[in-house]
Amino acid sequence: MEEQTHEYVGTLYVLPKSRCFELHTTAHGEAVTITGSVGQLVSSQLSQYAPGAIGTVDPCLVSARPRRVEIATRDIHERHHAARKEHLLTRVYDVEEQARPVTMSPV
Repeated sequence: MEEQTHEYVGTLYVLPKSRCFELHTTAHGEAVTITGSVGQLVSSQLSQYAPGAIGTVDPCLVSARPRRVEIATRDIHERHHAARKEHLLTRVYDVEEQARPVTMSPV
């Protein structure tokens, strides 16, 4: 089993209750759809949403604009089975950038 992490930018659709996602993006100049499971950190950011809360995101507005995300891809090779890939949404960068504290310099 091999695991790789890649960053993508695209339209993200999330089903928070079932912890599934679909990402519409481009790879090597072609339109690609990546589907898989939502990681625990992203799932908690979606489930703890409250209007105005920092570090959370409204699941209904995730697909409103393109998002920069990190997806872990596992290549699974099992005996007597065809090789397959599993995708895991591990990070939504826009949410984390909103949660970072901004340092203010004294005037």
